[in-house]
Amino acid sequence: MESGTFKQPIFVRDDGFVLRRIDCVMDAIEFLEEWPVERRGLLHAAASETCCSAYDGGKSVEAAHKTFTTWARRVGVIEDVPVAPSWMPGPKIGADHSLETDA
Repeated sequence: MESGTFKQPIFVRDDGFVLRRIDCVMDAIEFLEEWPVERRGLLHAAASETCCSAYDGGKSVEAAHKTFTTWARRVGVIEDVPVAPSWMPGPKIGADHSLETDA
């Protein structure tokens, strides 16, 4: 199996309120497995099959990403969360920003 990590995360609403970040094939599989049985259909089955196949190495991670995204849009749980541009730096971890001076 490839790394299984998506190039871009997918954000979905869980139970209509909680925002979940889907970063990899396993996250997508878990979300699909938690989906209520009575709300599943052919597109859910296709997304599950593609994601499981990608996890096993039979399909690409990109195919799993595309199929999961298509399913999430169709059922109305996807959230378009803007991603910071690649040129925008993140916070500096461990940087000391104090104004203290040695006296």
